[in-house]
Amino acid sequence: MHFAFCSDIEEFNKDQLRDKQWSYRFPGSGWITCLYRMAAESGINVASGDVALANIASKKWNAKDVYVIQDMTSTDAAKLLDLGAMPFLITCFEAPLYAPFFYDSVVQIADRFKFNLGFGFLNGQGGAIGEKTRLQFRFPSFYFDDMQEVRSWKDRKKLVLVAANKYRAKNLFIPGRLSLINVLRQVKSASWQFISPAYRKSLAASLHDRRFEAIEYFASKKELDLYGAGWGDLDELPMVWGNRLRDAVKDQYLGRCENKLETISGYRFSICFENMVLPGYMTEKMVDCFVAGTVPLYLGAPDIETLVPVESFVDMRNFNSYNQVDNYMNSANEHDAIRMIRAGRDYLRTEAGMLHSYEGFARNVIRLAKTC
Repeated sequence: MHFAFCSDIEEFNKDQLRDKQWSYRFPGSGWITCLYRMAAESGINVASGDVALANIASKKWNAKDVYVIQDMTSTDAAKLLDLGAMPFLITCFEAPLYAPFFYDSVVQIADRFKFNLGFGFLNGQGGAIGEKTRLQFRFPSFYFDDMQEVRSWKDRKKLVLVAANKYRAKNLFIPGRLSLINVLRQVKSASWQFISPAYRKSLAASLHDRRFEAIEYFASKKELDLYGAGWGDLDELPMVWGNRLRDAVKDQYLGRCENKLETISGYRFSICFENMVLPGYMTEKMVDCFVAGTVPLYLGAPDIETLVPVESFVDMRNFNSYNQVDNYMNSANEHDAIRMIRAGRDYLRTEAGMLHSYEGFARNVIRLAKTC
């Protein structure tokens, strides 16, 4: 048996995900790094799609012994399947807001594979997927040795947000700076809305404006430290948002952070707004808080209480204003906060919680392969 992990992301070719440090550049990919090591312990070879094709061409591997793991869509996977490889597992860790065309055809794509793991295959998305594919999915986002020491509550700063600015607008907008690249982005977004039903539906569920509102409120009060790509050039935002945020984030934006977990562990609370509202869509944002030992202010999956313990996070739906949220944070005592942090960490030790670890996710993939 051989695993071929196939992705159209060029940086995943040439077996580069064998390197743990390389995987840190691509959140969510570390399970492949673990798969290389853990599968070998079970006598299973692992290769990226391009290397698998080369191994077949050189007669080193027999195509019929290859189990294809396809990340959304992949040219290498299609070639391997044409050669007779087994369509074993398809994955999707992206929201439809960023992979709309995959979601538009998810049923047809997934039908060929024996198993699927990801957001695109959950009930109610893209139509019915066969019973055989309804597996428990948890977004993998950390190595066991990433777990941070819980810092003293009194020594922490108040609030942090680490997130890239990947704004998507529901309508065409005038950016703060008219440039060719901004115009092209607008044309691309408009064409996606015209072509893709999944994209149109996703825009209506976007939480980007809610994230901006939170940034504006807390940054204006000098109570938020903001990290991540894309916040240094607000001219690419709609003019109204660029103008509203520019003064607020001027002194609060601290650039990119080298180590997200280490950074947020120094704060009491972390803003964890998903990119959109979608059932079952809980990404690394919440789990990173559990691993770092900070309290998440969460907004996103409407069924979040079925995914993690309700006592492990602050549900933003319970507040009518950011002033109420601010008062809650100011009145939070250390005992209650540490109890929430422990609840999140206890969850990570459960069967479902272990799937959020790269090691646990890889172990589950190997288990599935052995059932074939």
